[in-house]
Amino acid sequence: MDYPIWQLTTLGGGFWIALIATLHVYVAHFAVGGGLFLVLTERAAYKSGNPHLLKYARKHSRFFLLLTMAFGGVSGVAIWLTVALLAPQATITLIHQFVFGWAAEWVCFLGEIVALIIYYYTWDSMERRDHMIVGWLYFLFGWLSLFLINGIIGFMLTPGQWLETRSFWDGFFNPSFWPSLVFRTFFSAVCAGLFGFVTATRIEDEKTRLSTVRTCSAWTVLGVLAVFLSGWWYVAAMPPEQHEMIVLKSIRVLNFMQYFWIFGIATLVGGLLLAVKTPRRMSFVLALVVLVVGQGLFGSFEFIREAGRKPYLIWDTVYSSSIVKAQVPVLNQNGVLASAKWAPPEVRNGITEDNVKTAGAFLFQLECSACHSIHGPMNEITKRTAQYDVGGMDAFLTGMGKLNRYMPPFIGTPEERMALARYIAEDLNGHAPVTAGAAPEMAETAPAPFDTETSEYTLVAWCSRGMGFFSQNDKWTLLPPMNVIRAQLVRRDPSPERVADDVTIGYAIESDQEDPNLTGELAYRDDAGRFEAQVAIPPYSTEGYNPLPIVTLTAKDADGNVLATAKLAAPTSDQMGCRNCHSGDWDRDGSGIATATVENILATHDRMNSTRLAQTQGVVECTACHDDPIQNAEGNADKPNLSAAIHGVHAIYMEGREAEGSCLKCHPNSTLRGQHEAVGFVCTDCHGMIEDLAISLLKAEVIRGVPGAGRILARLTPRTMTNKEAINPRRPWLNEPDCLTCHVDFSPPETDSAFNAWTEGPDQLFAARRDDMDAMHCGACHGSPHAIYPATARDNVMPLQYMDQAQPLGANGNCTVCHRESMDYPAHHPGMGLE
Repeated sequence: MDYPIWQLTTLGGGFWIALIATLHVYVAHFAVGGGLFLVLTERAAYKSGNPHLLKYARKHSRFFLLLTMAFGGVSGVAIWLTVALLAPQATITLIHQFVFGWAAEWVCFLGEIVALIIYYYTWDSMERRDHMIVGWLYFLFGWLSLFLINGIIGFMLTPGQWLETRSFWDGFFNPSFWPSLVFRTFFSAVCAGLFGFVTATRIEDEKTRLSTVRTCSAWTVLGVLAVFLSGWWYVAAMPPEQHEMIVLKSIRVLNFMQYFWIFGIATLVGGLLLAVKTPRRMSFVLALVVLVVGQGLFGSFEFIREAGRKPYLIWDTVYSSSIVKAQVPVLNQNGVLASAKWAPPEVRNGITEDNVKTAGAFLFQLECSACHSIHGPMNEITKRTAQYDVGGMDAFLTGMGKLNRYMPPFIGTPEERMALARYIAEDLNGHAPVTAGAAPEMAETAPAPFDTETSEYTLVAWCSRGMGFFSQNDKWTLLPPMNVIRAQLVRRDPSPERVADDVTIGYAIESDQEDPNLTGELAYRDDAGRFEAQVAIPPYSTEGYNPLPIVTLTAKDADGNVLATAKLAAPTSDQMGCRNCHSGDWDRDGSGIATATVENILATHDRMNSTRLAQTQGVVECTACHDDPIQNAEGNADKPNLSAAIHGVHAIYMEGREAEGSCLKCHPNSTLRGQHEAVGFVCTDCHGMIEDLAISLLKAEVIRGVPGAGRILARLTPRTMTNKEAINPRRPWLNEPDCLTCHVDFSPPETDSAFNAWTEGPDQLFAARRDDMDAMHCGACHGSPHAIYPATARDNVMPLQYMDQAQPLGANGNCTVCHRESMDYPAHHPGMGLE
C-alpha cells in the first residue's frame, strides 16, 4: 500500500517476472552444474591426453562465459528491476530480513565472476593444476550462491518458525531448505548435461563427440531420476497447507503435474537416444529439442512449487497483491482507497457514481493485476470472468480466496468490492445486469362446486412443498420436477369421519397446460391417514410460464360415482437463478436453466473439486455423489448432501447479504405466497441467514463424518448467533423450522424468527403433521407450506370453494365445512378462533 503500482494491462499478470525469471533461473542452475561439468571435462581431457576434449572444454568455457556471466548477469538485474516494480512489498521484506544473506550471495557472485574470467583468459598462461583450482573455486562460489539463494527462495514458500520468531536463521533454514537444495543441485547437473548436448554435437572428432554426448546423457538421465526423487521429497516436506494446495486443491496444478512427468520422461528418452550413435546433424537437432523439453520439465516444477505458496508472495505474510496480511482488518474497515498512498485523489474520500470507474480501474491494478492481464497471455481476466454480470462478479469477489485458497481474498469495503465488480463486468466485459425472471400474473380460477346444505363430502388437498423447484435437461439433473399432492376425504356430519375404504381420488392438470393429459390417482397411506401421489407437473401453459398450475381432484366410490371434487394450485418452477452468476440465457421464454449455464456450473465444479464433470458423456446426476432426501438418494457418506454442499458453498460467496441478495437470487418469484409474506416475513426469518442456514446443514454432515464438510464449515461465520456451537444441526427436508416455535400453543406469534428450532423428523413437518385428534392434517385446513391461507388468488381456490373467503378452513367459526353445524370448542387445536 506504500508503493506506486506499475500499471500493466496486456503484458501484466506477472508476465515479465515469469519470462525473465524462467530464463534467468534456468541459466543460474546451468552456471552451477556447468561449472562442475567444465572442470571435470578439463580434468578428463588431461587424464586421457585427448586434445579434442581439451579443445571442447576451452570452447565450452567461452560459451559458458557469455551465457552465465553476460546473459545471466543482465537477466539477474532485470529480475531485481521487475520484482521491485511489480512486487515491492515482498522485495523490501526480503531485503530487510535477509540483508546479510544477500550480501553474502553478492560476495559469492563476485567470486564467480572473478574466477570465471580468470579461468577463461588463462588457458595458455596458467599451470594446469592452478587453472583447475580456479575452476573448482568457480564451481564452489556458484554452488554457495545457490545455497544462499535457496534459503531465501525457500523462505518465501515455507517460512516455518520465522512467522513466530522473526529469526534470520529460522527463515533461512526453513522446512523446505534441504530438499530444495538437493533438488536444485541435481537439476543443475541436468542443465549441464542438456547444454552439453548442444555444444558436444559440434566436436569434430567422432569418437570424442560420441564419448562426450554419452557423458552428457549420463548427467541428464541420472540427474532427471534424482530430480524425480528429490522433487518428491521436496513436495512431501512442505507443511500440510502447502502440500494440500499442490497435491489436492488446484486442477491447474494437476495439469502442470502431468506436464512435469511428461517432460521428465521425454527428457529421459531424449537423453538415452542421444547416447546412441546418431548422425551428427540429427544429434544437434535432437539436442536442441531435448534442451527445450528440459526447460519444460523445470518450468512445470517451478509452477507447481510456486502454487504451494498461493495466495501469498511470502507465505502467510504478504499476499500476491503485495498487501500485508496483518494490515487486512484495518483495510477492510477503512478501505484500501483511503489507505493506498498512490490512489487517485478523486477516489480517496469515497466512491461516487462519478468516480466509480476510476476507483474500479485502480482497484483492479492494486488487487488483480499482479496475476491477471487484460487481453494478454497471463491469466487473462476477461476470459475468466466472462460469465459474470455485476451481481455475479460481486458474489465471486465476496468468496474469493475463502474456499479455493489459490487466490487471495478481496480486501476492502463492500463499496470498493462493488466498484471492482462493476469495472470488470461492465467496463472490461461489457455485461449488462442479468434480468430477473418475470413473475407472471396469476389469474383467479373458478372454485369447484360445493353446497353447504347438500354436499355429503369434503375433499381437501395440499402439497408437500411450497414450491417445487427443479432443474433438469439433457446435460444434468440437479432436481427433477416433482411435488407431492396430499389429500383427505371427509364425510360431513356433526361428527365427521375420514373416508379411505372403497374410494379413489384422481387428479388431472388443467387443460391449458402444455401437457393437459397429466392424470393419475392418489394412493392411500394408512400409516399417515392420507392419500398422496408424487407428480411432475411442468410449469408451462399455452400462454407461457405458469408456476401455479391448477389440478382438479375427484373422489369416487367403488361404483365410479363422484363423491366430491376440489381444485388445488400445485406449485412448480424451473425458474432457478443459476444464470445470475453462471451466465447463459433462460432455456425458454423466461424460465429453465440452459445447457450453457449448466456447462459453466460443471466447469466451476471441476475447477474447485478436481472433477471431470464437464467432459461427462450423458446426463450428470448430482445425486450420484451427493445424498438428497427429497430425491430418496441416501447412502453416500463420502460427500456432503446436496443441500449442504450447495448452500455451504454459495453461503461463502453470498455472505453478508439479506434474503433479497441471497435466497431470492436463486429461488425467485412465487416461493413465499401466503400469510407470512403478507405480514412482511422473508425466507431468512424461518430458515436463517444464508451463512447460518449453511452452518446448520454442514454441522449435521460433520457429525455424520462426511469428509469435506468441515472444510466448508470452517470458512463460514455465523450472522445471528454468537458462534457456530449455538446453531443446531439439521438434515435437509427432514428437519425444518417448527411452526410452534413462533405459535406457542397455537397462539399469535411471540417471536419473529423460527430459526434454529427444527422439527424432529419427517412426521413433524408442517405438510405431514396432524391435529390434536391425530385425524386431520395441518395442510388440509391451512394450505401448502409457504402458501398459508390467505395466499394468492390461485392458491386460495380451495378455501373459496368451501367458505367463500380466503382463510384457513374452519376459521371464523366456519366449522360447517366438515361438521354441518357450528362447533363451540377447538377440537383440532387450541386457538382456532371459533367465535
